[in-house]
Amino acid sequence: MPPCLSRCIALLVLTASAMPLAQSEYAPMTSVFPADLKWANFPIIPKGIQLATVYGDPSKPGPYIFRARMSAGTKLFAHRHPDERWVTVLQGTYRSAVGENFDLTTATEYPEGSFYVTEANAPHFSYAVTDVIVQEQGVGPTGMAYVHDDDDPRRRH
Repeated sequence: MPPCLSRCIALLVLTASAMPLAQSEYAPMTSVFPADLKWANFPIIPKGIQLATVYGDPSKPGPYIFRARMSAGTKLFAHRHPDERWVTVLQGTYRSAVGENFDLTTATEYPEGSFYVTEANAPHFSYAVTDVIVQEQGVGPTGMAYVHDDDDPRRRH
């Protein structure tokens, strides 16, 4: 066997034997499947909307991901979050816009697969044209404050 070929084979064997060792240095991937999601209602969120945390904890520092499931015709009135939000429409058709008042004539329609970003503290609202699931990501801690107190479901009787 030529010396060059034997050195190449030796290098290949050394590299291949080190690969499992290198891969085991990393934690396994974090996986979440649809059946793992625990959907819940929250007093600050209108009826017709449920949330499920996918990753992290929105109330703590660090990245988080949650999904919102909205029934067709559900309105989420103007509100703010202290963090920037990255939103992906996973299912259905959704309308949203920046503004202090709910006005569908100003809202953009987002079909399934669409993505948008809402700046931190920007007042915005949304509407489910069909049954919708959106995925929102941000960096916590986060929160939600309605622009108009009367729109907060906790204040309605």
